[in-house]
Formats: sequence, structure tokens, C-alpha cells
Amino acid sequence: MASGIGYRGTNRCFPFWEDFQQCYFSSTEKTRADCVPARDDYLECLHHFKEIARVRAIQTVERNNYAKNKANGTDHKIISKHASAKDDKSTVERVHKLEANVLNSHQNLNDIVEIYTIAQSTNAEAAFTAVNSLGRIYSAMWTKGLLKRTKGPQQDAAAAKVSEWLRDNYRQYTDLLRSMLGHREAPIQVTSLRLYLQMMDKEGQALGRAANNYVFPNDSYLEIIETVLNSDATSEHLVRTLVDSYLNSYDDLRLYFYRNVAKLASPDYDPFKNRGNKGARKNTVSDTFVRHAFAVMNQIRTVFSADSDASLWIAMPKTCGNEPDVVRAAAHTRAFSEAWLALMRLPLTADIYKQILLTMHKRIVPYMADAKSLMDFLSSSYEIGGSVSLLALNGLFTLMTEHNLNYPNFYEKLYALLDRNVFHVKYRARFFRLLETFLGSSHLPAYLVAAFAKRLARLALFAPPAGAVTAIPLIYNLLKAHPSCMVLIHRMSEDDAESTDPFVEDEPDLAKCNALQSSLWELESLQHHYYPNIATLAKLFSEPFHKPQFMLEDFLDHTYATFFESDTGRKSKKPPALATQPPTSLIRAGDALSDFMAV
Repeated sequence: MASGIGYRGTNRCFPFWEDFQQCYFSSTEKTRADCVPARDDYLECLHHFKEIARVRAIQTVERNNYAKNKANGTDHKIISKHASAKDDKSTVERVHKLEANVLNSHQNLNDIVEIYTIAQSTNAEAAFTAVNSLGRIYSAMWTKGLLKRTKGPQQDAAAAKVSEWLRDNYRQYTDLLRSMLGHREAPIQVTSLRLYLQMMDKEGQALGRAANNYVFPNDSYLEIIETVLNSDATSEHLVRTLVDSYLNSYDDLRLYFYRNVAKLASPDYDPFKNRGNKGARKNTVSDTFVRHAFAVMNQIRTVFSADSDASLWIAMPKTCGNEPDVVRAAAHTRAFSEAWLALMRLPLTADIYKQILLTMHKRIVPYMADAKSLMDFLSSSYEIGGSVSLLALNGLFTLMTEHNLNYPNFYEKLYALLDRNVFHVKYRARFFRLLETFLGSSHLPAYLVAAFAKRLARLALFAPPAGAVTAIPLIYNLLKAHPSCMVLIHRMSEDDAESTDPFVEDEPDLAKCNALQSSLWELESLQHHYYPNIATLAKLFSEPFHKPQFMLEDFLDHTYATFFESDTGRKSKKPPALATQPPTSLIRAGDALSDFMAV
């Protein structure tokens, strides 16, 4: 089936099949009609019904216009004689005949020019046929060695001239494929990508046989990556095909993709070096490049392992001299690191910045050649403040615990992030998970833990119910893990009315905020909270600490909606007290209506 996994990886229609399958199994009988567009996309990928119908409709309009203009005597000469809508079928047959002539005899090589002319025509069906025909022709030529450069004696001058002419025509063909990568139609982009990579495969094998070693044609591959990442027309379908069918399946394509991203992101890269323009140009990286590069790199899930056999797009020659980089784990790790570091040095949008930080500790840090090279990026992110600092915490903590990173004043800056806004940000649950982890060490001084407990209790007074129900269990866990801070709930307040809380709320230095000399009187206030669940939770501090620590995860996802759903779904044990007595009869004594009925 076309949606299955074939010899060379995932086939072209498999992503559409996945979308349809996911929609179908997650829907009900009533909502199953929503999966019709996904099914139609999958069938269109298989059979091209809509594309064929569209081509035929265009051809019908062109025929009608041609006949109308001819009847009026205003018919115009078609630019290419093969682009006439009147003889589409004969043009396609002509392409197949020319292809057969070229493959059967080298004396018909001039027919390549005619096929290339048809490939540039406005006739969609004929052009598509010609592009695929040229792909088969040049694949055969690479296999036969007709396109490689040779240094022969004088009597081979004619053959060298023919070879040079073929290479010029091959470059024109690859330029055509590269322009098709920027086409507005996603199927044409994907077709161009597959043809271009097939040509690159044949080129690499031919060069490898000649050199008796593994050769990756990175010049051609760089042009593909540069076009895909810099084009505004690059579709999501093209990106998904590149990732799923190639980068996640073949180690050599993934290795050189990372290297090319690092090269394209470098300010020293000259995009005009190999295009006939003299003089170095400064590389200007566009927002489009950043967006597409991150979209591709973020979807790559495969990591090269030295314990498994390499999966290569360019086949390894039977006899290979030195061990190539594509089978060395160190080369893959270094390329991965250089690509991500190069991307992080570019101007990033706020959305991409946050997504990188979200995946930093799981998808980037474990596979870096030197994780400490991320220190500057994470440190600057941590100092930005707001949600960016919250997201940088996880990666920074990973470097501190697993890679011995010494980050000065970490807890002071963490303390500064703990303000009333933290209960309203999108990543609130993530922050409190990390906060409990950071404060869980038994080696932390008592004054530091007391400062965080006091700050949490003070913020809980003004926090929404979802914030207070998170802060109270966290304070309980801190006191349970650090018995030296129990004095905060046992210290009695003085009877003097003028006595004040020694805690200095605005003091950034944890040792000088006097939290350990204060008390958690805020918990006494929370025992009278308007929401009964929070009041009940706060009363735990008035009881002996015999209960185990709370699972903080149970309190992180509460919202007004979950509170409302919980309260409305609870069955009441007795009817609520009402201000008035419920009526026992239709007409009560003393009402005006009762006097009227009595008459």
C-alpha cells in the first residue's frame, strides 16, 4: 500500500494516512464526518483525481479560447510548439519516445534539449512527464559514468566535450528542480524534492565508485536545504516529507543537514559563491530561514547510535578506504551541537525562543558534544525574566546537576521570580514542579528555605484559589523536609499591638530578609478563606505533622473550572439552609388570595 513503509523509508502518502487514521479513531459516529477532508487528502495523494481534473479543466478552457481566437482570426502563436493544448496526448507520447531514443543510443543526446524545453512549457501534464523523464535519463547517465569529470589523453577530447555539455544540461535540470521546490503547490514541491534527492543518490554512488571511497555530494544537498529553508512557499507537507521520509530515516542526510544548517546560519557564509557572482557577500539570515530550520530540527527524533548499523541514502562502496564521518558517532554529535548553537545565535521570535527552552532538557542537552556550551544561552534566558526565565530553569538545572555547572546566585534569582504573577502564567505547573525539586535538598540552609516558605505564604493571601491550593501543600512539604524551619509555625506573636512582622518582603538577599525570625501567620488567615477547601487545607498546620508529604502533582492543574465541576458534582448530605420556609400548600393562610377564596 502506498501509505506503508517501503524499501527506502516512509512512502509519500503515509503522513496523510496517519492524519486520517488519527482523526477516524479519535472521533465518534456523530463527528466522523469531520474526517472526510483528511480521507480526501489521502486519496488525492494516491490517485491525483483532483489534480487530473484540474489539469483537464485548464486544458478545456485553453482549447475553447484557442478555438474562439482562431475563429475570430486573433489566434496567437504559442511560445512552445509542445505547449499547445490541442495535442497534449501527442506531446506526452513524444516525450516518452525521446526518452527511449536517448537511453538507447548516445547519438540522440540532443533530444535532451527538446525534453527540457517541454519541461518548461505551460502544459502541466506534459511538463510533469518531461521532468520525470529527465530524471530517469540523468540517473542512467550517472550510473554509466557519463556525467563525471575525467582527465583523459588528447584523443578523449571529444568525449570530454560531450561530458561537459551533459553536465551543463544537468545543471539546468537541477536548477529547474530547485525552482520547483518553491512552487505554490505542495505536491510539486514534494515531487521535486524526491527527484532531486534521487539525482543526488546517483551522483554520490558514481563519485564513490570513481574515488573508491564514500563520497557525499554536499554541494547539491546544500542547494536543496538552502532552497527549502529560505523559501516563503515551503509547505508543511514538504517539511514533513523531508523529516519523516529522509532525515529520520537516513543518517548521512541527517548529518549533512545539521552541517548545512550551521553553514547557512554562519555570518561568513557567502550564498553567491557558487553562482557566478564575484566578491564576498554578507550572509543575511531571514526570519523564514529561522522558522523553517527550527520546524525541521524540532521534528527530528532519530539520533545516531554507534551500536547500530548506519542507514545511508548514499550507499557505501564495497571497498572503502578510510572510515567516513557518516558512521562515526562523534561526527554526528558535533554536527548536532553546531547546528543548534548556530540557530540559537540568530534573532529568534518569542514563540521559537520558548519552544527551544521547552525542549532543551530532553531533546538538546543530552545529545550535545559539550552541554556547557549552552550555558550562555540559558544564562541570558534566565536573566530575561517572566515566562522565559521560568522555561530556562529546567535546562539550567540540568546543567547544574548533571554537568557540574556553577551558576552564582541561582536561588536569589529564583526567589525574585516568585511573585504574584507566577500564579497566572501559562507554565505555572512546570515552575512549581521545579521549585519543589530545587528546594528538596537537605543541604540547603534553614534561612533560605524559610525565605521561600514565607514568600509563598504571603503570596497565597492574594493568589486565586488555584494558586493558594498549590502554595499550601508546597509549604507543608518544605516544613516536613526541613524540620529546622518548624519554628515558623510554633512562634507565638507578641501581645503588643505595635509589634510588626520582621520579614522584609522587598529584600532580595535571602539571608537579610529575616524570614527565619518571622512566623507563618498567613496560614492562620488562610484558615478563614472564603473557599472552604482552602480553609480546610490550611488547618492542617494547626494539627500534628503526622501526615506524609503531599503529592504536589495532585494540586497543580486546578482552575476555577475544576473547582466548579467538583463542587457541583458533589452530593449534599443534607439540604442547604434557606432564608424562607418552603411552601406546604398552594395558598397559605394570610395571603390576599386566601381571603378572596374564602369569600
